[in-house]
Amino acid sequence: MIRRSVHTCRERHWSARTASTVLAIVLALVARPSLGQAQPKPVIPAPFLAGSSSEFRQLLDAKEYEKAVALARQVLGEVEKRPNAGGNDLQVALMNLALAQYLDGDYAGAEASYLRVIALIEASGRTTGARLARAQAGLATTYYAGKRYDLAVVRYEQAIALARREQGLFTEEQIPFLEKYATALVELSRVDDALRARRYILRAIERKYGAASLRYAQELESIGRWFTRIRSYDAARASLRSAIAIVEDAKGENAAELIGPLTALAECARRQLLDPSTARAATPDEQRQSMFHDSMAPVLPSVSPNTIATEGLSSLERAVAIADRQAPPSPAQVADVRTLLGDWYQSRNQAEKALPNYQLAWQAAASATADGKPVTELLFGHPLLLAYVPPGSWSRYAGRPADEVVLREAQIAFTVTARGHVANPKVVSDAGDPSRGVQAQRAVQAAIYRPRLEQGIPVDTPGVTLDQPFYVLIEKESDEPAGAPATEATPATQPESLPAPANSGG
Repeated sequence: MIRRSVHTCRERHWSARTASTVLAIVLALVARPSLGQAQPKPVIPAPFLAGSSSEFRQLLDAKEYEKAVALARQVLGEVEKRPNAGGNDLQVALMNLALAQYLDGDYAGAEASYLRVIALIEASGRTTGARLARAQAGLATTYYAGKRYDLAVVRYEQAIALARREQGLFTEEQIPFLEKYATALVELSRVDDALRARRYILRAIERKYGAASLRYAQELESIGRWFTRIRSYDAARASLRSAIAIVEDAKGENAAELIGPLTALAECARRQLLDPSTARAATPDEQRQSMFHDSMAPVLPSVSPNTIATEGLSSLERAVAIADRQAPPSPAQVADVRTLLGDWYQSRNQAEKALPNYQLAWQAAASATADGKPVTELLFGHPLLLAYVPPGSWSRYAGRPADEVVLREAQIAFTVTARGHVANPKVVSDAGDPSRGVQAQRAVQAAIYRPRLEQGIPVDTPGVTLDQPFYVLIEKESDEPAGAPATEATPATQPESLPAPANSGG
């Protein structure tokens, strides 16, 4: 998956509520699906007008969404001119327009179209039905894409309820709704509800395919990656190990299907090792040390960083070996796993070990394409953020009510060196307070990137920017004279000094 060289930290942090409760200070790490993973395709209802259906589908397949919107509007206009417009034809035309608007990134337009469809269906007296479920799900997905998670959850719940009425419990058709529903719940700090949704998905897969099937293993992998994203590392490992065991029993120890869960297990290890809470747990304070020496104190078992690192690295090396042994090897797959192995070393400040893997990935990718683009461009066309710890104060007020905080962003510009480190960071915007710019600048200095490659050689990339959000407490109205400038309450503490990664340099 290609990433822009302009990295927006807000996209990598959880929501305000999640940041302040479930996840606290979260690492801004890239969650990248494998190049070999199929992406879900939208269900496209046919437009009403004869002859336009194939053209509409072709435009969507070609990702010419602006033209698809124009065609859908044309169809809608002609339907609306018909006598007594408002029935099935109008609903289908609106559904097509909403889908095209959503894919074109016009979430406000898609919202309006979906709401109109829902109103038409409900006005007809049909409060159930597959189309109403699809419209509710489309509206929910639109809200989800716009990060309006509270609204998304409500609409997903309605879509799921309608689907269950039509299809029954534990059907595979409900899974796309449930996956985004679970993620939206996490964004709202409703982790227990999200976990129930993920378990429901697993039950649906088990019911249709069986607990020993490859499809079940794929879902365990998906759940394991989800647990990793919410920093539930032990649960992630358990899920991914189960997936690996199922695939081994079904296909053998060298099956290509093992690459997914093996790389997911390695990603879990990589994230946990870079998580500040792991470092704190590995260096107990005086109180913890005294507890550990108390034979009567109940101590929960923990996994040491060395054990985590060993499992993560061995999982990646095994995935690489499996990819190399395929007959014939898939260039895109080999490039993908070699890149992940390079990222492992790069994240651990072992650039001398990362580079050979990046170069082998480049060689494998030279003849491969994905999504119509050269794989070399997708993997190495831009620096990719691998590890970044945000300033500790960025989410200090994130748990406050929405009318008490305002979001401000500090922007830092810098060069990503050929070794993947940050050089010459400069504050472009300090988010209204010089201390925030200083904090963001210090945090960026410790970031680690996958470097950009040209002809297989890592090169410096100037002009990279990173936007660090800060949730700032708004001051209450005071007795200041009218016309006085509004102020914001900022933390009284000095900017935190974040440790630079070992062997940093550029």
